[in-house]
Amino acid sequence: MSKFSFRYAGLAALAVMCMASASLSAEETPKPADILFERPHIASVAPGTNLVYKFERTPSDPKALGPGFSDNITLTVESDGAPGKKNVRLQIYSGDRARDPQEITDMDGNPMLVVYLDDAVAHFRLLAGGDGAYLKNMFKKSLAQDAKIAPVKIDYKGQAIDGYRVSLTPYINDPAKARMNGFEGSVFTIALSDKIPGYFAKMVSDYTNNDKKGPSLKETLTLDGVGDVK
Repeated sequence: MSKFSFRYAGLAALAVMCMASASLSAEETPKPADILFERPHIASVAPGTNLVYKFERTPSDPKALGPGFSDNITLTVESDGAPGKKNVRLQIYSGDRARDPQEITDMDGNPMLVVYLDDAVAHFRLLAGGDGAYLKNMFKKSLAQDAKIAPVKIDYKGQAIDGYRVSLTPYINDPAKARMNGFEGSVFTIALSDKIPGYFAKMVSDYTNNDKKGPSLKETLTLDGVGDVK
């Protein structure tokens, strides 16, 4: 099993948990878990489409946290799969950073969400320490129970598109927060819209330290064509 496939399988429980906690609602504003996990994000994306996401890593102190960089992650919708599904190819980074491309069949959700969530927890652990399984479990619970959603306007190819921002601070009230090196207030946000191909416009991990003298890190995934989110 490839590295990405292992990580994808490892987060499958996250989707199941959130789907179980969400019910389809007639309310205008969807439940966070509904829009993240129950919508067919890529079902209407035409085969041959490339969804290119720019990844940006911005550390406040490169000596302490490692250098910043930017690179692309490309999701290619290669063909139709089972009814309502797509076969996709995922290429994470390029050049020396490039990971092995992944071919994933019969998808309707956008696998970029899994890439983001997996990295969010893994990179939080690098900064805050702790047990990976514990941190992932607390993130799951927060995403299912505490995530907030609010309407936003997303600038996409020069037009203001209606969308939503899902946000959470999964470790702010964690019983173990005193051992998280000041990063327990880290904020994770996802801006998305059903009017944007693949839904996901911008995903941000803001690892802010509560010590003003401490280092901080910001990582952003932005779909090509997306500008401000307000």
